[in-house]
Amino acid sequence: MPQSLVSVWIIGAVIVVAVLAMSIAFLIKAIKRGKAIGMSKDIIMQAVKSSAIFSIVPSIPIVIGVGILMTFVGMAISWIRLSVIGALQYEIYAQQIVFSEGGAADNQMVLIATALTLMTVGIISGPIFNAIFYKKYQNTLATLQEKNEKAMNAVTGALMGGMLAGMTSAIVVNAFFALGDPKTDAAGITTFGEVTLIAWAASVVIMALCGVLLKFGKQKWIENYALPLAMVGSMAIAYACTGLFA
Repeated sequence: MPQSLVSVWIIGAVIVVAVLAMSIAFLIKAIKRGKAIGMSKDIIMQAVKSSAIFSIVPSIPIVIGVGILMTFVGMAISWIRLSVIGALQYEIYAQQIVFSEGGAADNQMVLIATALTLMTVGIISGPIFNAIFYKKYQNTLATLQEKNEKAMNAVTGALMGGMLAGMTSAIVVNAFFALGDPKTDAAGITTFGEVTLIAWAASVVIMALCGVLLKFGKQKWIENYALPLAMVGSMAIAYACTGLFA
């Protein structure tokens, strides 16, 4: 195994161990705090077990993301990127940009390095912002929330909507240009515009149904399951439709 690849695996192992250590530390602190406020051992263990169970399904998108990224950048880098801060949608979008525009497949190492750099440089702005400006930013948001809750909701909604609109428009436009003309990227993966649009539409419908259940059906539990349901459902539909266009 090349020395560079061994180094990547070592970095990944260190990061995952650090994340696990932090999780265990917070768990121990939470248990101690529960005992300090008079919670019984049975209630504490019940809370730990239920939290562990209800964390499994919302984590499915992360596992799916690792599988998707592995195809492009390998197991170690996927492991590193999705074990810490970041967003599944962002990581996949970043690597798709690099591999769709990166050129020939014989340039794999350059493409992988470029994708990793794009992911890392892009996401590191968050911690830097938090370290310098987060306290002031949080106080500003709290003040705005007290004085004008509607404006606060409008601002945060607009920010999220703008980000999703940018990502969605890129996916939809690329899919339209690929209609009837399958595209093969540098990783050797062929995508069909028709399948992309079907998967996109399916995810929108599933997410909308989850929203209806949440808002009108008062099914609060579905809030943590909407994303994995939309992802798994749209992927299953895309898989079923691929044979029609391949």
